Amino acid sequence: MYRRLLPVITEKDKELPYYLVDAGIRWNQEHIVRPGGYLHQWIQCVEGEGELLVGGRTYRVKEGNAMLLFKGVPHEYYAVSSAWIVNWVVFDGAMVEPFLKQTAGLQTSGVMYLSRPELFLAKIQGVMDIQQSDYTLKALQWSAQVYTFLTGIVQFASTTPDASASSLNLRLKPLLDYIHQHSHQQLTLETMAGVVGITPQHLCTLFKKATNIRIFQYINSVRIQKSKELLLLHPLKPVQEIARLAGFEDANYFSTVFKKHEQLTPNQYRRLHCPPLYDSGAIR
Repeated sequence: MYRRLLPVITEKDKELPYYLVDAGIRWNQEHIVRPGGYLHQWIQCVEGEGELLVGGRTYRVKEGNAMLLFKGVPHEYYAVSSAWIVNWVVFDGAMVEPFLKQTAGLQTSGVMYLSRPELFLAKIQGVMDIQQSDYTLKALQWSAQVYTFLTGIVQFASTTPDASASSLNLRLKPLLDYIHQHSHQQLTLETMAGVVGITPQHLCTLFKKATNIRIFQYINSVRIQKSKELLLLHPLKPVQEIARLAGFEDANYFSTVFKKHEQLTPNQYRRLHCPPLYDSGAIR
């Protein structure tokens, strides 16, 4: 059964970083032409098929796909089957576009492939259910729902099939396990690429796409976490020894990376978390 939600939006609501404008479920989509674009939209296919014309390209949209349309971008979409059933949300806010472009890495409107389409349908249903609640500050709840929806795009949607962050992380899981188990050893691109059976160059590209950081940045983060455990577990060991046990060959480089991560030197970190040892003079 079709339902639509059109919340009352005040000027105060528009000051929120994310706010809901419109939402609907089980809509039999008609032909839409918007030469001047509209607001940010997520339109997810539930049944049937349609086509999207945007940015000089034509996309086929079917079950397991959604259209992500940026604010102000001209577009057109229409059914190519007898019925094209969609669920959608329309949203806006000062932080929407920066989130999509900087956090999600999406620069243009287009079709998204969903690794967990049911999660997005559930999120849209959650948006609809807020309207039935007694909560007086519904705009804040909707704002939070829009944010979680956007984080879902980062995790479970991609512009190519089987390339969402969740899918890529699943593919990289053997490597992530390997890094955590061998972070105290020397790790080379060749060895790590062999763990997942791809070339070193492809590994670098895949890892950056899945995690949004470079692979050796991730390794340093794992080693720093290990060093924090070691600093507290062995409060009398020299920092140089802690560095070696954590996988850093150079103690000075370890201290530099540690301070960048924690805004503290290794000894300052120890002093903060083991004050009795410092107060007694056991560590100097």
